[in-house]
Amino acid sequence: MLHRIWVLVVKEMIQIFRVPALILLILFGPLSEMSLVAWSTSAPIEHLPTAVVDLDRSPASRTLLAKLHTTKTFDFKYFLDDVNAVNLLVERGSVVGALIIPAHYGEQLSRPIGETPSLSFILDGADPMAAGTALASMQGMVAAENQRVLAGWIGEEAGALALVLPRLRVRFNEELKKSVYTVPSELGLILFAIALMVASIAISRERELGTLEQLMVAPVTRFELIVAKSIPAILLSYISFILMLLVAMYGFGVPMRGSWTLLLGAASIFLFVELSIGLMISAWSKNQVQAMLGAMMWVMTEFFFSGYGVPVENMPPALQSAANIFPIYHWMIIFRAILLKGVGLTVIMPELLAGLAIGAVVIPLGVWILGRQHWD
Repeated sequence: MLHRIWVLVVKEMIQIFRVPALILLILFGPLSEMSLVAWSTSAPIEHLPTAVVDLDRSPASRTLLAKLHTTKTFDFKYFLDDVNAVNLLVERGSVVGALIIPAHYGEQLSRPIGETPSLSFILDGADPMAAGTALASMQGMVAAENQRVLAGWIGEEAGALALVLPRLRVRFNEELKKSVYTVPSELGLILFAIALMVASIAISRERELGTLEQLMVAPVTRFELIVAKSIPAILLSYISFILMLLVAMYGFGVPMRGSWTLLLGAASIFLFVELSIGLMISAWSKNQVQAMLGAMMWVMTEFFFSGYGVPVENMPPALQSAANIFPIYHWMIIFRAILLKGVGLTVIMPELLAGLAIGAVVIPLGVWILGRQHWD
């Protein structure tokens, strides 16, 4: 059996290497995509275009603007006199936010009694990431300004007015860098996408080349055929995955705190499951174009349940339950836990068992479907 599998693997590798552009696309296409994602998310969000309507024009308002400017979050590009002009800038997307300082702001701020001064901040919610950053920066600056004014009114005892003093400790991503989350998520998705797409064209390519009938009459079992078709896809996926992971670690500072052996071993389980799905798509497809389109539809479905775009915990209960049948959901939990937290086998065992359970259904199903297909 091993000899037959080896011969089929050699045949598959020869067919793949006959198209050098495909090898370059598989190895360096994902690497360039991951690098662009890491590059764009590793830098903090700064210099957001912002409009200012200063109706007070007092030393207090100018001090506030100077402090906001020092945060580097805001880039004050528009200084307006009309509040109504702000809406047009926000609608056009010219600014992410607009700060409105009301008249008598400085006067009200200097009096411990009387009307409390207020600031209006209009945000463009069409870009929630930039808007969230701007909101957090504004809230932090306003809180610091409140504390400063209180200290001026009642002395240094102002700090004792808080009933609860939070003591924050962030683990595994002390700087709260977005790239520490986005890059591993991109890596996990690309690993599955490569394996699925390479496997999805395996059978359909044989059908187009006219060699499928020869495989069907050859003295090989369906299981041996699946293994032989899977090994080249796994090798290419592993090479691309390791290249991307090394670039993420040494180029963009993504930590690798866990065991390489555990990570690659867990990946092999889910890769076989994903490859079986790809081979089923390939068996149903009449040509390679249909296979690639089917694989793309499956990748987009898995993207939804991976938790990359929308956390699975925030989905409706029915969708949360449905996520458990997709291998990508369990793989992403395992990948982040090993990579970022350095956990051991006992922590990820429930997700590994879930992957094995899915494989126990998908892999025999793939063998059965390959045997039931009409290969004309």
